[in-house]
Amino acid sequence: MELFGFRLPEDFLIGTANSAFQSEGAWDRDGKSESVMDYYAREFAGKEVANQSAFVERSRYSEELPDRGCYFYDNYEAYIEDMQKTGQNTFRLALAWTRIIPTGFGEVNQKGIDFYNKVIDKFLTCGITLLVDLLHWDLPQCLMELGGYENPDFPKWFEAYAKVCFEAFGDRVKMWSTFNENAIAVTNGYFYGSFPPFRKDTRLGLLAAHHTILAHFRAVRAYRATNQGGKIGAVNCITDTTPAEPCEEDIGAVARQQEFTFGWWVQPMLEGTYPQRVLRECPVIRENMPENYQQDLDAWFAPMDYIGLNYYISQRTEYNPDTLLLSNRVESFYSTPGQSYASYPAGLFDVVQYIGDRYHNIEMYITENGCAMPNSGDEEKDCEDDARITYIREHLRSCARLIRAGYNLKGYYYWNDADSYEELDGYKLRFGLTWVDSKTGRRRWKKSRYYFSKICKSRLIN
Repeated sequence: MELFGFRLPEDFLIGTANSAFQSEGAWDRDGKSESVMDYYAREFAGKEVANQSAFVERSRYSEELPDRGCYFYDNYEAYIEDMQKTGQNTFRLALAWTRIIPTGFGEVNQKGIDFYNKVIDKFLTCGITLLVDLLHWDLPQCLMELGGYENPDFPKWFEAYAKVCFEAFGDRVKMWSTFNENAIAVTNGYFYGSFPPFRKDTRLGLLAAHHTILAHFRAVRAYRATNQGGKIGAVNCITDTTPAEPCEEDIGAVARQQEFTFGWWVQPMLEGTYPQRVLRECPVIRENMPENYQQDLDAWFAPMDYIGLNYYISQRTEYNPDTLLLSNRVESFYSTPGQSYASYPAGLFDVVQYIGDRYHNIEMYITENGCAMPNSGDEEKDCEDDARITYIREHLRSCARLIRAGYNLKGYYYWNDADSYEELDGYKLRFGLTWVDSKTGRRRWKKSRYYFSKICKSRLIN
């Protein structure tokens, strides 16, 4: 074993990510329809958001609109060539359902297929492997008007859309993800009312969640039926959660919090059951479960091939008998001045260790991990992003430690490739390695991209 431990394996996937809604722009061109994210960005622009969640500390929707993203639709070739120059060997790409089947189900939009064919071919020409998301929050608004995730037909709609994508792109795409962060789209969207569609109804939330799990199963089965030889999984967010005090009540609160926000999605996707502790100890959830939910899981279960993990923050949790999960978030120790997310790099080691131990060391990828810095309005200041360099270095060190410890961690995707529109926040936050003028699309590499490039090319983390 070499003394220098911060080396990434040669076959380790390292790159960047972005979503269609946040990056593409061209929101109403070439046949694309309105997504739920487009709709609510307009409907709530500059307005207070009701039913704020304890987990999402925002009170007002941005007045800025997502129409431009970071201009990826018009400038994808330049963006991909920049990634090639960076030396990254992978990118996490999200497809827009609204661009491929604008009416949600039925007729396919050939212009959408043509666009993604060009994008995929450009990536492959540049030697960049793709991990492709089928849905990154931007459900077609026309489907939301039919009930969206609540509609019992949603699994069929999603399966039909997935089949179109597999048929069109599966000869070249060999890594797929069904959903991105259902814990945000459904938990925050239906339980806490802090994310589109801003509902606050436990029964509807559990039904919506159940339908997305069944939709995931249908897509996994459909992909395996193609015999295209790739892998399919899902992307879920996870928070490093620790007890507020070293007592049994708070330890139990942590377990319920983790098993609901993360395990509620991953456990059925891998084992075909919902977390029994949550059902046993949380009466509000137990009493509002969909009818025959276990029979549904048994009928459709298809285990996925890998877990995608979005890791950003840590939190401490305490026992609270008056809440849904009998637990309550308290302020984290690890706040970071100047950043909108409290980062704790050591927590990445903790969560991957937990997941690897819990799920038999399944193949894992860090599918998002990013440093949000306020948009200062000063280009030079925003591009001299030493805090982001520290963030990347320390999280990648955790990745290297995990690999040396024997965990099956196969890749890391920094969020995000370029400054883009952030849901609810507009352009107030900058995550990107590339600085982008949101009004003109002008780009330049930040200091952090040069640093990231050295790691991609050398596999060494200083």
